[in-house]
Amino acid sequence: MRYSSTPQHFPESVAEHSFYTAYYVSLLCDLLGKIDIQANREKAITMALIHDTEEMFSGDILNPFKHYSKEVKEAILQVSREVIPQMYEGLPDDMKEKYISLWNEESQGESIEAQLVKVADRLSLLSKCAEEVKVGNEFFKKISEVHLQFLIDFDVVWWQKIKDQVLPESSP
Repeated sequence: MRYSSTPQHFPESVAEHSFYTAYYVSLLCDLLGKIDIQANREKAITMALIHDTEEMFSGDILNPFKHYSKEVKEAILQVSREVIPQMYEGLPDDMKEKYISLWNEESQGESIEAQLVKVADRLSLLSKCAEEVKVGNEFFKKISEVHLQFLIDFDVVWWQKIKDQVLPESSP
């Protein structure tokens, strides 16, 4: 369960979160297509579906711990890199390498597809927060503010061109 240390009315599994992240990736690809910016939709959606697969082994690591320091974040990423191949054991080698490669590319965050997943991941979290805040759960208000600020500040060209169509009108 995501946000396991935060009281919530609507617990969300990693699978639910990954689905909504993939859904947002698809919507973002549609918006980009309207302004002639191309991204590989299949690749981005696949990345979204597998972007948190390491949590099968680690569980949902709490954000304050995960981002305590650069060293802690890097150590968690290194352990994740080591366990990810276990997730795809039993697949033919070419498929296993494909999924490991996509997971690694997404975690580096440099390609447009990886950046789409990063934005979609935050949009999924904002939706979760809005759902909780709507029913009076104030614990998610601060979480929402942090993720919204990330999206406001995220400075890649394609996002700057569409973010006003995506973010709430009340955002600064």
